[in-house]
Amino acid sequence: MTRLLRGQVVFALGLAALNTVYASQLLQMDRPFANGEPGPAFLPLILCGFMYVASIIIVVGEFRTAAAARESAPQSDVISRIALIGPALTISATALFIVTFFYFGYLVSAAVFTFIVSLFFNYEKSGDLKRSSLIALITAFTVTLFGWLFFVKLFGLYLPVWEL
Repeated sequence: MTRLLRGQVVFALGLAALNTVYASQLLQMDRPFANGEPGPAFLPLILCGFMYVASIIIVVGEFRTAAAARESAPQSDVISRIALIGPALTISATALFIVTFFYFGYLVSAAVFTFIVSLFFNYEKSGDLKRSSLIALITAFTVTLFGWLFFVKLFGLYLPVWEL
């Protein structure tokens, strides 16, 4: 039973519970292909399915992992206390995305979020801030552009933009 209460298992079960609450809202929407094309529930349905699969993979992985391997915390030569800073930065960047999406729209929020996350992971890997910044800038531009093309041009969905 103590194995079930480990951090990753609790995280996965919490993720599944929150996903269930989110998925319950999908029942109020039309079916994804009710009119022959993807509807508003299409991408959330895919996201929910992905989250359930990810939760299952985390739980199964935890039960298969040796106890000694589970106890060791992630370490980085570049970023000290990465086990604390990484999740805190990701949560903060997600909160910033939500706020900036509301005030500045998709383009600004997606570009800023992607830049921050990409910069963190590239810097942690290479330790070179200039190179990591350049890669993060290219990544932010590319992800934001393809996200815009995917949602707006391919599916014809509206994404808010920053209007002065």
